[in-house]
Amino acid sequence: MHSRFTRRQALALVAAMAAGSALAQPAPWPQKPIRMIVPYAAGGGTDVFARIIAEGLGKRLGQSVIVDNRPGGNGMIGITAVQRAPADGYTVLFSLTSIIQNPLLYANVGFDPFKDFVPVSEAGRLPIVFTVSNKLGVDSLDGFVKLARAAPGKYSYGSFGNGSSAHLYAEVLQDAAGIQLLHVPYKGEAPAITDLLGGSVDAVFVSAKGVGPHVAAGKAKSIAVVGTERAPLADGVPTFKELGYAGMESVGWFGIYLPAGTPQPIAQRLSTEVAQVVKSPEQASRIAALGVIPVGSTPAELTATMRADQARWQQVIQAKNIRLE
Repeated sequence: MHSRFTRRQALALVAAMAAGSALAQPAPWPQKPIRMIVPYAAGGGTDVFARIIAEGLGKRLGQSVIVDNRPGGNGMIGITAVQRAPADGYTVLFSLTSIIQNPLLYANVGFDPFKDFVPVSEAGRLPIVFTVSNKLGVDSLDGFVKLARAAPGKYSYGSFGNGSSAHLYAEVLQDAAGIQLLHVPYKGEAPAITDLLGGSVDAVFVSAKGVGPHVAAGKAKSIAVVGTERAPLADGVPTFKELGYAGMESVGWFGIYLPAGTPQPIAQRLSTEVAQVVKSPEQASRIAALGVIPVGSTPAELTATMRADQARWQQVIQAKNIRLE
């Protein structure tokens, strides 16, 4: 009798433990809407790309992914908002290459891109083209370099801001070509393009999407593109590398991140779903129309890209003593 009672107790204990274990398992993620913070204003190219991904993720995850624009501080307001958010998978950051550039440019940004975030996926890449004014009468990079060498400091270029990728590309070009250009920083690429067309600046580093219609209309000439391959919306424009100018291979990217401490299974699931969204025929065509090359990388691949580009830009920023306040 005693042994039978003990056996029953043991069976009951096993059943209770199994039930308790089941109760202890976390509910599958996601169980509620997800907030995607975009550190830039609504309506711009970054915002449009983020919304395409948010829409696709919402369908795949079965929960709404709500875009929350937090512009300001060269992206740092939105970045720090995610840094301080709970590490539960319900706050996501959609950021640019500035997440690794800002800590190199500013004295105290208050975050570490590697320690304070979990890299999820490189969603896409944005090729930048070097476009010149028709008033220069040149149709090739060699032609532009020849002009600039003959008159150091005479010719100007517009960028979408001090410390921006466009600014850094121009610094690399000047060293590689042995030229001196006058930097004219703008708040975004649209005013830079306007001034290029109006003849106020001689050249610009901007997106192929932004300047493409004007080039197609014959109002300006794109003569080189950054990266290791030609840009889809700048068909026929050679890369700087093809033209013999090294150091212009790094292309700006859009990365997706979670706050540090977010469980690895959530980060991995989100990474897998982002890749499915950006590579789906429906979304890929919309993304390509923005001039963005869809990627959809793994967390490890994004981390490797971040580290390689951080080392590259640190070298340029320190050599040129570029600091922002």
